[in-house]
Amino acid sequence: MKAKIKIAVQMKAPGVPGWPCINYDYDKELARVLEPVYARNPDIEFDIFKYTNVEMAKADYEADLAKYDGVLVLLMTNWLKIDEFYINQSKTGLPTIVCDVPYCGSGSMLEKTSPLVRAGGFPVPMVSSFNYNDIAEAAALFGVIKKMKEAKILVVKNRAQEEVQGAAHEIWGCTFINKTADELMRVFDGISDEEAAPLAEKWEREATEVREPTKADIMQGAKLYYAMKKMMAECGADAVTIDCLELSYNDIYGESCHMYPCLAYYQMANDGEIGICEADINSTISAMLTLYLTGRPGYVSDPVIDTSSGQIIYSHCVACRKVYGKDDPRTCQYYLRSHAEDKKGASVQVIFPCGEKLTTVQISNADGWASIHSSVSCGNASGENGCRSKLAANCNAESILEKWMPAWHRVTVFGDYRKEMKNLFKMKGYTIVEEDK
Repeated sequence: MKAKIKIAVQMKAPGVPGWPCINYDYDKELARVLEPVYARNPDIEFDIFKYTNVEMAKADYEADLAKYDGVLVLLMTNWLKIDEFYINQSKTGLPTIVCDVPYCGSGSMLEKTSPLVRAGGFPVPMVSSFNYNDIAEAAALFGVIKKMKEAKILVVKNRAQEEVQGAAHEIWGCTFINKTADELMRVFDGISDEEAAPLAEKWEREATEVREPTKADIMQGAKLYYAMKKMMAECGADAVTIDCLELSYNDIYGESCHMYPCLAYYQMANDGEIGICEADINSTISAMLTLYLTGRPGYVSDPVIDTSSGQIIYSHCVACRKVYGKDDPRTCQYYLRSHAEDKKGASVQVIFPCGEKLTTVQISNADGWASIHSSVSCGNASGENGCRSKLAANCNAESILEKWMPAWHRVTVFGDYRKEMKNLFKMKGYTIVEEDK
């Protein structure tokens, strides 16, 4: 279902002097503002309301709560306090974003809006930019929040993580479907070799080289992919995460089956879908936010800091060759490898591109923090230690080391999305830690 957003335009009545000027052509400028907003957000339905006093906004608010998923306030004049009204409701009412149209509402934004948001700790992003694409990007946050509220996440783990899942549900509204290893194996056993073989052959054919894995290992990954997809379809899940290390290391799958979902997740990421390792709820949420916001996959990793070179190495056995998104023709070279830590099963080693801006995030829903840092890709680390894919990046390594928040996994996306991610975290009330500053 589309997000439904109210656009509240603060404007003066005809004949009233003041910024931007008396009898300003609001309709003309509003059309310019909204053109990129509509183009960027086809999955959002917008309704426009033009208010010349705050009482008009107040009169509509109770009905708005039942009808809208958020409000985008456009300051096209000063001092009417319409933005202040919505800001004061934002913690318990409609999610709110306030945007100044420069030279129109700049006085209100700087003298009233910004101090109010800061002093009250309100979860309200602010935009003030001559580039109206910035308003469009801010509006996209409403669509991400709506998708998360409706999302279902399949978790395969023998002990449900009730506290962590409860915290995620409280913040985002998403729901969890918990399944056991036995339930997964029953579906897996029903997948035939004939069904899985074409995908296994595709992976081998497209790889630069197959090193450790046997054909049986690769086939197992393909069968697991189809089993996961079948379980997701049956329960209507939008994402999946499996407690892969516990199930493999402790022989819970049975018959010494070291059945890693690395290849399955690799395929899902290439297809614009979400599969995350280790039943990591926080990383799953972070990866969903990343995909919904950017259209690009989030690469979950166990990072390594190297202060001697000023680098961070994002290391994992799950990666994606379509790092720019499923519809972008650019792809990365990859090798089929064993899972690095025990040298069993099948995974991927992706060779990532250099010279690309990266944005890396993680959240703790239970503790209420969100971390973020930026870096620039500079190569791929080699060697057998750690995981197979090793994306190296230049960064403020000393600061990241000192300010690292207490979780190992991080989710990295190709591109500079720092501002958008910070605004999204702000809207959900996280304490934001910028690890590289």
